[in-house]
Amino acid sequence: MGIENGGNFREVEEAKELAEGSGVGQEVTQEQMEEANKVILESLGISEETRLDDFEGALIEATKALPRYQEIEQRLEGVEVQDLPYELFKLLQSKADTEELDPDAPQDGVLIKSMQSGHLECAGRTLIASTYLQSRNIEHATIKAPGHTFLIIEQVADTLVYFDANNNLYFTFPKQALEGYQDINTMSECKISEYTPRESDFLDGTNTVFDHFIVMPAQEGRGRVYLGNLAAALNGNEEFKTSSVVENKDLIPAVNEIEASIYGENVVLNSFRDRMEALKNIEEEKDKNDRSFISKFFNQYPDNPTEEQFINYFLDNLDNYNYLGKRMPFIKNAKDEQKVGFAQKLWESVKEEYSSNSHS
Repeated sequence: MGIENGGNFREVEEAKELAEGSGVGQEVTQEQMEEANKVILESLGISEETRLDDFEGALIEATKALPRYQEIEQRLEGVEVQDLPYELFKLLQSKADTEELDPDAPQDGVLIKSMQSGHLECAGRTLIASTYLQSRNIEHATIKAPGHTFLIIEQVADTLVYFDANNNLYFTFPKQALEGYQDINTMSECKISEYTPRESDFLDGTNTVFDHFIVMPAQEGRGRVYLGNLAAALNGNEEFKTSSVVENKDLIPAVNEIEASIYGENVVLNSFRDRMEALKNIEEEKDKNDRSFISKFFNQYPDNPTEEQFINYFLDNLDNYNYLGKRMPFIKNAKDEQKVGFAQKLWESVKEEYSSNSHS
């Protein structure tokens, strides 16, 4: 997803909605429940002899035992509470990954046992970030967008933080710009509307936003996302082909039942999931348009385009076409000098890759 580097939409996702069709109407046996219990525990790196009496507590402890979590906790020691969200983002964003990972290690990056090898994707980064923020009593919510997971943090009474570590995007914005939002403890379907950045607002990143999503209470959201990903692994989804979870569609109803027993059913979330395929198609089309926007520039200026040409192209499209403004609400109504500064950063992030691609 996004303009930077051609976009990276469709990371490993919370994919319960892809798996729910398996075993619909099928009665869940005690044997299936016991086997699902075993698979969940194994994914958390816990002995199968243990009972899943406190899934949320087990998930927290398993997350805190991850090497990346412990590294972050150590590096943030002594940081003032008000500075923690942004300092956490800088340590956890995907471009901060420096460790050379084993190519044969699990690549899903969202299940604890896979995350132990170091590879992280959107739900994995969100799990670590949310668990850490909760340990420091920083109010936030888990966000479920079509094919993606990230965080919203309540910074002060009138300000929210968009915290998307996997897409290297962090910005603050007025709370009233999040239509449908009630508070961090209420499940709600929300959209980011157009707004004018304030002097106090801050931006780090050049990617585009997910502007339509579900706000979930942080701990509940982490649990639902994790079990949804486990269901996707049992479903045999491609993203999990290197994980240790063996495909077994018969266990998906049992995992779904475990989720329901912990969190219950939620009408808002179910409605969003029912529309998930259509919502994903919309996001994929947006992502395609993001790439097309950059490609058109390099097709227009195939021979050594300049920064000035790109800035003019960006500003013209930002001002004259509603599409780009919706993808980048944090800059659409900003001051002219801020728009130019943003365009310069975007140019630095795309010029090398797209220039080489246009000549290949």
